[in-house]
Amino acid sequence: MTERERELILGLAKMWGAYVGDGVELQSLKFFYLEDYDCFIPTNYQKIIARIAAVPLAQGEMHLETAMTSVKTRIGEVHPVCVTTSDGKAQYFDDVVITTPLGWLKQHKESIHQLHPRIASAIDSISFGRLEKVLIEFPTAFWESAEQEGETNPDDIVSFVHWLSPIHTNQSNRRQWRLECVSFHAFEAPYRRNILLFYTFGDCSTHITSSIRGLEGTIRDNWLRDFFEPYYSTLPGYGEMHTPKRFLATEWCNDDLAGNGSYSNFQVGMTDAARDVEAIRYGMPEQHIYFAGEHTAPFDGLGTVAGPDQRSAAGRTLAASGPSPLRSRGTVLRFIAITPLWTKTQFGVHRRRTMDPICAIGLASAVLTLMDIGTKVAKRLKELSETGDIPDVFRDIKTRLPLILSIVARTQHETQNLSLEAQEALEEVVRQCFEQASQLHDILKKVEVAQGDSRLKRTVKATLSLVEEKRLQRIAAGLRDNVQLLTFLSVTPVEKGKSTSALERRPSVPLTSYTRATGLFVVPFTRDEHFIGRASSLDSIAASFETQNRVAIAGMGGVGKSQIAIEYCYRYKDSKPDAHVFWVYGGTIARFYQGYKRIAQQLNLPGWDDPEGSILELVSSWLSSTQDDYLLVVDNADNIEHWWPGKYKSGASLDDPSKDLSKYLPDRMEDSHLLITTRDNRVASRLARKGKPIPVRPMTEEEASSLFLSKLGDERLNVNQAEVHALLDELDHLPLAVTQAAAFIQENSISIRDYTTALQGKEADEFLHEELDDARRDEDSINSVYRTLKLSYDQIKEQKPRAAELLCLLAMLDRQSIPKSLLRQIAEVTTSLGTLQSFNLVTSRAGLQSFQMHRLVQSFVRISVQRDNVAQKWQEKALACVSRDYPTEIGVGQWPDCDALAPHVHIVTGYEYKTTEARLDLAHLLCWAADFDIERGMYSQALERARLSLEIFRELVSEDDERLAAATWLYGRLRYYHAQRATDANEAAGLLEKALSTAKYPSLTYGETAFELAHLYYDQCNEKRCLEMGKASFECWKDIEGPNSARTLDNMHDYALELALLGHEQEGISMWQEIMERCPASDASDNTKTVFTYRSMAGIAEFQGDATMAEIFYANLVRISETMYYSEHIHVLDYRLSHAEQIMRQGRLEEATRLSKAILASNSGHSEWRICAGYLQIVAECCRLEASYSEEQEYRLRTLEVHEKNLGRNHRDTVDVMHDLADSYLNNSKYSEADDLYQEVISWRNAELGSTHVDTLRAIECLGVCHAHQGRDDEAIAAYLTAIDRQSRPNARLLHNLCVALQHQGKWEMLEKRARQLHELNDEYRHRALWSLMNALEQQDRTSEALDVRVSFLAVETHNTESQKAWRLPQNPPVRVDRRFGRMIHPRTWSA
Repeated sequence: MTERERELILGLAKMWGAYVGDGVELQSLKFFYLEDYDCFIPTNYQKIIARIAAVPLAQGEMHLETAMTSVKTRIGEVHPVCVTTSDGKAQYFDDVVITTPLGWLKQHKESIHQLHPRIASAIDSISFGRLEKVLIEFPTAFWESAEQEGETNPDDIVSFVHWLSPIHTNQSNRRQWRLECVSFHAFEAPYRRNILLFYTFGDCSTHITSSIRGLEGTIRDNWLRDFFEPYYSTLPGYGEMHTPKRFLATEWCNDDLAGNGSYSNFQVGMTDAARDVEAIRYGMPEQHIYFAGEHTAPFDGLGTVAGPDQRSAAGRTLAASGPSPLRSRGTVLRFIAITPLWTKTQFGVHRRRTMDPICAIGLASAVLTLMDIGTKVAKRLKELSETGDIPDVFRDIKTRLPLILSIVARTQHETQNLSLEAQEALEEVVRQCFEQASQLHDILKKVEVAQGDSRLKRTVKATLSLVEEKRLQRIAAGLRDNVQLLTFLSVTPVEKGKSTSALERRPSVPLTSYTRATGLFVVPFTRDEHFIGRASSLDSIAASFETQNRVAIAGMGGVGKSQIAIEYCYRYKDSKPDAHVFWVYGGTIARFYQGYKRIAQQLNLPGWDDPEGSILELVSSWLSSTQDDYLLVVDNADNIEHWWPGKYKSGASLDDPSKDLSKYLPDRMEDSHLLITTRDNRVASRLARKGKPIPVRPMTEEEASSLFLSKLGDERLNVNQAEVHALLDELDHLPLAVTQAAAFIQENSISIRDYTTALQGKEADEFLHEELDDARRDEDSINSVYRTLKLSYDQIKEQKPRAAELLCLLAMLDRQSIPKSLLRQIAEVTTSLGTLQSFNLVTSRAGLQSFQMHRLVQSFVRISVQRDNVAQKWQEKALACVSRDYPTEIGVGQWPDCDALAPHVHIVTGYEYKTTEARLDLAHLLCWAADFDIERGMYSQALERARLSLEIFRELVSEDDERLAAATWLYGRLRYYHAQRATDANEAAGLLEKALSTAKYPSLTYGETAFELAHLYYDQCNEKRCLEMGKASFECWKDIEGPNSARTLDNMHDYALELALLGHEQEGISMWQEIMERCPASDASDNTKTVFTYRSMAGIAEFQGDATMAEIFYANLVRISETMYYSEHIHVLDYRLSHAEQIMRQGRLEEATRLSKAILASNSGHSEWRICAGYLQIVAECCRLEASYSEEQEYRLRTLEVHEKNLGRNHRDTVDVMHDLADSYLNNSKYSEADDLYQEVISWRNAELGSTHVDTLRAIECLGVCHAHQGRDDEAIAAYLTAIDRQSRPNARLLHNLCVALQHQGKWEMLEKRARQLHELNDEYRHRALWSLMNALEQQDRTSEALDVRVSFLAVETHNTESQKAWRLPQNPPVRVDRRFGRMIHPRTWSA
């Protein structure tokens, strides 16, 4: 055998992985015989599956979407096997068959109590594969040489294709996984399809399923196309026109319920695989627990669909239970098949329909509980009546309660003779009676007078009995209704084994009063004489009834649907007096039955009191056939399982799935109207059929305000409207919440402000749980906001647990504008959001791309998870979602995402986390959010977030961790931005130096830290360290990304600017020239390259003193940056500032002022306050140059105000602005104001900058000039001498001012000395020095010397036109010539 042949055979052997779900290298040859090969069935396995499912579907009850949590056997019980589900319910069975995949069993062995060790070992031993399939459909089967409907040459058929070593797929399949595909076009007609089925296994399957997880639609298809195109494109006949039509890919590896894989196999190391299969197949008969599935099939059927049906546990169990369930006399075989989505199947047919045993047990327990508490209450009432006179309402209850107990006790033993509807009604009535008895028990405890009670206590209890009277009247009315219903349900016992035929029934004779078109009005609520608003909803109902006979209104609980329906009933009756109006409560099956029974009774329909008749069918038939006009309202039709139990049922509400309530709604089209109210949009859409549901939203502010004030009564006259609006905003204008708030405020005599405050605090739970006594709401309707919301929440938890989990997650975020992208990793997110929207708990915004939640819904869910002790879990999940979705590098392109996530970041970073993983997520998110805060100029918030992040990293990671270095850099950077004094800047420098020493070189952290240090040392006038760090920053980026990267060039620009500002103009200009040379080869975008070029040219022109060219370049920078960002972006405003500065330097002061004032007017509230301060300084400087000192003072004061607000009065920048303002006062002859400011500036600079700092000395000189102008020459001389003594080289202007003061004081000897010193220093002041020296000599009577000086004085050529009088005045120091207003700390250009 040649080497090539050997490789080919081994390659073909490895393709066996597609049959076992994992690499063939791991498969055991010893047990290879257990692997079987299936033939293809051209159709599918539908008939086999149909045969297996026939009995469960025909005779069983299926519970889908319900997870099993445990199976436990109770030896000796009637139904020994107990199955517990995730909703906490327990079900009991004779036998249980578990049909879960092997992978799920491996993960959940502990859920099967007392699992036999041999079976546990077998489950561990047998391996579980990772087989996946991808089907790709094409327009044509291009891979066939001849496509024809009839005969096909067998030699031309491509059936199997193997890619043994796909080295051509390096881009999509770098590990060169082997693939194979099967052509569906190889089937005979009519089963032939243009489809290729690809098999993947092992790591390849894991890669594909993990990559497409969460992807949908075109994105998912594009990924699959990119991966598989290198394969199918190698088939014969392929061309670019052969684009796939669609893809279908399995994701078993992503499915927890499938065990995260598929296909059992036998890997190397197994010692007894055959016995392992047999052990699982045998099951645990002594515990009545069996297993079924491809891992239990006979050896000739392992891995096949048919295999599990052959000699399987299910077959053996059925055989052991008798010849046929149909012939099992008196026996009910309870049998369950458990799959990951738990399915309960009850086999067994009875001769007559009976109550489910579990339901019977529940009813019996409820009856016993009612009998117990009812007897106690009846006894108390009797004792109370014997002690003296009692209120009439107590007497009424005392009479009816024993009657109810007697009827219930008798009816309990006759439940097998009741119809299904009667069974449901009985259980509901017993529950209501129990609640009424419990309420009575509580009231009696409050009002019953004990023997030792004091007179005061007796009075209090008597008052309480009056307070509770309304509540007692409602209980009494309920008891009266229940007595009537129980009387109907109480049937004559039937002898066992006998039945009552229809001929033996004794229906009542129809009353003669029944006639057609009686105009009945069966609505159990009075009209609200103060009904407010809702005109649009009422008009929409009326308009819809013009084109359809079914209309549904839908909205969240408490939004006012029932109140709108009540009002519509009265309006309908007003417009059609002869029409019937019926009201049926659709919240429970029993109440729906009661409502129909009441209609039948009111109409006196023949057979309405026949105990064997069907009230639902009777009324439904009449409603569908009558010629009378009528309106039927079905209120609170919230539970979708009551209306279509066969499709949506997950609990045991109905014993017969065929009995869905939707069948009993009338179908008649003419002159009949059906109005449905519901919380569930799905119910609304389906019951309304053709009509679209009418949404009911919370009230408008005006409507809510009117409702609230109407409920306050006389107290509304003294309310504060602002407080009312604040409360209504907190309640989001929800009518039930508004009404409840008004009732609570009125009953408890608290203020509106106190109630609003309580809602925002921990007492919200107590306030919103308070029951509202409202006679206009159904007695079964919940009159508390939170309990109303809980009803919807519990219903969602039962129907779709994933949706309830999603609601918990959403409640932990900001309730408004929740981006759908934030939820992309959440399982079943689309259907879960649909469910929440159906219940109106969340609403979509911006084309379904974001969602919002009602304020009270969020409050309710947060309180619920707190009560359930799972708040921490959902807070951590919310944090993980936000942290995972937040951009880690923030540029302009990421700003919309960061803006959208900002409110959610604010929420999730406010929680307290305990786990290390969550706290690290929090630390990372705080860093990223702080970075975005810097972009927005929100430095205070950024500083706090950076501090918290650093604290967490310091606690959880080692000192050499790069994350700690990054957090230290960020905090140090923000401390620098916030530094208000020299000590603050020094602390920031210490943090940044520590980050620099910890960070790795080269790294982003190192480069950015060096950049910040360069700026900091520039501000501290530390030229050496500034230039060292500036160079280190751009050198670091050069080592990371290369000499031409955008970041390298950006840092080079900063270094060039630092060089130029520190007096190394030529070096800075050289670097700018180098930047321009490198730009064409840079990886930056074209716009960024242009920015770099113009910015460099502007720098060169500016530092060469060419303000005209600098102006042109800055104008171009403004234009380009506006296309890259937006007009108010910090880069744009910064370039505009530099542009205005260059105009000012050319002397076009009016134009510079106009531009600056225009920008100030449009950006006064900009988040980057330094921008506004820069423009204020430009205007002030223009005013100074124009000698408009009064206007200059106005802008200097505004500049000082901005700096004080943001930096404090002791910040260096603020002190500089104070000096500018003092100069303005000095120029405007306001010497007193200038004196005070100079003193403050000198004091700060002496302490913070040092006594010899150039800015300190200039302030001292200015103070001396100020004193001189005030005639305080002695103080002026002292100030001048202080400044001179601290200078290393005397300043000529300062010496001149000293000479002026000395001359005024007549200190001629000192004047002579200083004049000679000035004469030697500077040509500019030599003429003045000679004048002062001449005066000093003359005053000392040294005429000869004075004459010589005068000769020298006259010999000096001067072009100075100043008069000698001006020489006798002090000269104000000029402003700092190195000032550049456009130099600011701002986000990097490369962020774009």
